[in-house]
Amino acid sequence: MKLKYIIMPPQALAESQTTLVRFTRQEGDRRITKRAINWLTQLTPKRMAEQGTTLALAMNGKRVVGLFAVSRCGLGQSFLVVDKRYRNRGIGKALTAHLCQKLPKLYVRVALDNEASLALFRGMGFEPVKASIGPTGKPTLWLAFGHWNPNDLQEHAG
Repeated sequence: MKLKYIIMPPQALAESQTTLVRFTRQEGDRRITKRAINWLTQLTPKRMAEQGTTLALAMNGKRVVGLFAVSRCGLGQSFLVVDKRYRNRGIGKALTAHLCQKLPKLYVRVALDNEASLALFRGMGFEPVKASIGPTGKPTLWLAFGHWNPNDLQEHAG
């Protein structure tokens, strides 16, 4: 299996957006918030071109098998979804590495009961920077990578 990892260009969003929203709903294990799915649904090429907003995809031919979506370097939205049939093959790690190279800093929020995601991000050098109650009411940990700033979390993460 030869996968291709790409950053989606803003001009390609319109033709793929419905597929990406469906993929997120189907493969997100009900861990992706409605707010995050609504953000993806309403994303425009103009907003996608903003600094710190990107969609990284893992593709098997023309099939999406992984998506890491980020807005405002993760302070707005950040979620990682991998097709259930392709998990435990390093796709999440590869998508994360791809974004860590592209963005100067990256923030993620992970529910404390999501052990697989916590292990992935901690294993890649993300630092735990803040505990909070997430949008679903679960205890959540903010993790950061790169040139992150504690003031970012105070100003944007509540």
